[in-house]
Amino acid sequence: MATATAKDAARKLRMQYWNDGMGNIAFPIDPWEIAERLGIAVRPAMLDNNLAGFIVREQADGPTEIYVNESDHPVRQRFTLAHEIGHYVRHQDDPEPMGFVDERAELASSGTDPEEIWANQFAAELLMPAAIVKKWWAEGLSIGDLRRKFNVSTPAMNNRLASLGLL
Repeated sequence: MATATAKDAARKLRMQYWNDGMGNIAFPIDPWEIAERLGIAVRPAMLDNNLAGFIVREQADGPTEIYVNESDHPVRQRFTLAHEIGHYVRHQDDPEPMGFVDERAELASSGTDPEEIWANQFAAELLMPAAIVKKWWAEGLSIGDLRRKFNVSTPAMNNRLASLGLL
């Protein structure tokens, strides 16, 4: 899956691990449930304020664990978890151990690290599918309505709308 776009990878994962058998999507999408279905252990933990979360797999064939900062707001934890699942999907078949740290640092927030850009795009598509965002926006739903339906933060919703050319 390393060559798939973030959008395609998120769609594929959502269809396989979230949508019902008829292709319908229940909202809000639950990244905690998806992680469980993938066999990933998710562990809320007290992390440094500059850390949103991280993913680790110590051996190529070993268990994968995702840690999310339990002091973050639940909508932030959801996005962090979806982001870390993105790292997992992109690198699950790599023959070496896996480790990515989601820092609230200049490089992560500036959008210059290709790995972080991919994981952010994956998380946005997983939690806020482009087709549904566009449909509901065209139907006149407000940013607040969309934020509540997708259970994401206002900044995440604004970023998604902007990235889709809707703002």
